[in-house]
Amino acid sequence: MPLSTDSALTEITALLDDVAAGISERDPDRCVARFTPDARSVIATGARAAGREAIRAAHVTAFAAGGPPRTARFVVLDLHLPRPDLALVTTGAYAAAPDEVVDLDHPTSVVTWTLLHDDGWWVAARQFTPVAG
Repeated sequence: MPLSTDSALTEITALLDDVAAGISERDPDRCVARFTPDARSVIATGARAAGREAIRAAHVTAFAAGGPPRTARFVVLDLHLPRPDLALVTTGAYAAAPDEVVDLDHPTSVVTWTLLHDDGWWVAARQFTPVAG
């Protein structure tokens, strides 16, 4: 059954909320739980990693160095479904709790996500891009 944009958005938001919770809780396993084994990532510190274990290690290093912010939130700014099993998602990244109001026009970073749908959504790639203040 094809996914609707609404159902995809609901599932993707839950995935992104879980990644954000992993960042806020400093839990590298939760951060990468829904990453594909061969995922690619550039985290907010600029560290590039290939593979779930390398991405997990990049999170461990970032947490040990005191970053990223103690609260993390990703808000979907754009969702494109070129195929039912592929989502290109742009989010704003905010140092904000889930219930805090954020300025959608002024994220500290923009994150581009490539997600694959195979028994749920999985992160295949993620790229943080800082936004000039």
